[in-house]
Amino acid sequence: MKILGSFKGKSLHTINETGRVSIPSKFRDILKSKYNEESLILVSLGSHIVAYPVYEWAKLEEAWEKEPPSDPKVKKFIKYLYSTAEDCTIDRQGRILIPNILREKTGLSSECVIVGVRNKIEIWPKDKWDAEFEHIDVEDMFNTISEQFPEINL
Repeated sequence: MKILGSFKGKSLHTINETGRVSIPSKFRDILKSKYNEESLILVSLGSHIVAYPVYEWAKLEEAWEKEPPSDPKVKKFIKYLYSTAEDCTIDRQGRILIPNILREKTGLSSECVIVGVRNKIEIWPKDKWDAEFEHIDVEDMFNTISEQFPEINL
């Protein structure tokens, strides 16, 4: 079985004055080889943007259609996601245009951190990424959660 890979790793990028940012080439390669596309669906999660390959977004939609959520909070969250969803295509220079409304919602301005997380890409304002992840005690965190994930086996 051929394993096509997942999105992983992080890199620092700059968003230009028109809202364009380069997607790391290793992520573009996965989009082409695994998904056979160069399009993404962007949604805001408040602190950051999540960029789903169209195929992965379609799987979410299919799950919501197959088993519509009954919890009012989940319905409200899904409605919020759809209200922020934007289709985007990677241009010839390997960039995407992040719409102004998404940049405003998340506080993206110039420096951002682009992170691969399995089947999606996250785009964080650098200051929010640093506040959330750069000063965590990884050893303590691992010790706290390791019993829940014995398959990590580190």
